[in-house]
Amino acid sequence: MADICIFDVLVLSLPLIFLLLSLALLPLICSKLWHKYELLIFACISVVSIASFILTSRDKAIITLEKVIVDDYIPFIITLFTLYVLSHGIRIVVRFRPTTMVNLVFLGCGSVLSSIIGTTGASMLLLKPFLEMNKPRHKTSHLVIFFIFLISNIGGLMTPLGDPPLLIGYLKGIDFLWEIENLHSCWLMYLFSCLTILYFIDKRKLVTEKRLEGWRPIDEGSPIVISGMLNVFLILTTVAILFIDTIDVLSRNILLTVICVISIIDGKRSGKTIDLGPFREVLITFFVIFIVIAPVLHVLEVNSSSIHAKIAEWSSSVSESTIYFTMCALASSFLDNAPSYLLFFNMAGGNAQELMTTSAGVLKAISVSAVVMGSMTYIGNAPNMMVKSIAKRAGIEMPSFLGYIGWTMAIILPISIGVLLATR
Repeated sequence: MADICIFDVLVLSLPLIFLLLSLALLPLICSKLWHKYELLIFACISVVSIASFILTSRDKAIITLEKVIVDDYIPFIITLFTLYVLSHGIRIVVRFRPTTMVNLVFLGCGSVLSSIIGTTGASMLLLKPFLEMNKPRHKTSHLVIFFIFLISNIGGLMTPLGDPPLLIGYLKGIDFLWEIENLHSCWLMYLFSCLTILYFIDKRKLVTEKRLEGWRPIDEGSPIVISGMLNVFLILTTVAILFIDTIDVLSRNILLTVICVISIIDGKRSGKTIDLGPFREVLITFFVIFIVIAPVLHVLEVNSSSIHAKIAEWSSSVSESTIYFTMCALASSFLDNAPSYLLFFNMAGGNAQELMTTSAGVLKAISVSAVVMGSMTYIGNAPNMMVKSIAKRAGIEMPSFLGYIGWTMAIILPISIGVLLATR
């Protein structure tokens, strides 16, 4: 490390490590204490992270933190909040019997929609009708887990509109159609593998679902009903605003805020209320995450050239794409996947034309890893935690932080190894 000594690296990483351990262990070990003092623990971790960053990198700390909050966190939260508000203004009623095949078709179609309106927009739009449709079922936590896999993450793999990492790549010069031309086989492998696994899991669980035997729709009529068309239009407008790269960050934030206000006013007229509980949890948790990852990303960025040289040295025994996939997977699982993509994009040279041609394997590895491996933890991608919070408030018993990682280690990780081997 030429710019920062090993001791400083350890000091800057400790708040992030402690945050991850707190999220994973404290709710299990002492849940009452955690819920009572969660905000205090978050505040202490943030203060320690900021203080250690300033002490070790005084000239860069303030600038880096300001950039993270103003340029990254605020637009990130405004975008999430806009999609969250708009999803509350749309009501989709699905009157199909919640069998295994119906759920597979729903999740498959939702995965396609994620690449059109983004994983966050699709998650917020489809979660409520998905939960409502499956109300007759006793145990549905496994369905929510696969919802996170397929709609909140894997579905964003096909276009720059699907997930922020790929949008960053597009803004850096990657062709708009590059993902659908080069990543469609990866998307299909993840999609059909997950759906196949879910088929056997859900079929087994349906054996005990006696409540479905006498299932009847609440009322007759169309099997799918969509209301709130103003908000559908506003979601499409939001996607367009996010896609147009000539709009600066401030103007984009203002436009999204105006869209929020329009939706809220329309909702009040029709008597609709917005439950901000799940969003409040995301707002606070990701604020702390952005604070504690800032020093770590700074360390990696400062030393990117030496890390890239080390990767080139390792690639004599292990393929370069495998190394980038693994490193980006670790970062995307516990940090935000957009800066993780940007970090390894730049570390791989940052030349879009070269990455799309001679280094296409590396770009493919970074893209797939950043998008899909964000599903490995609840904090790997913002929709994950939001879906979990909404499901819990709906009375569904979701796995703990470590319990969810158990699911991803058993399902997503083996599929990812298969995808990596098949696409080398």
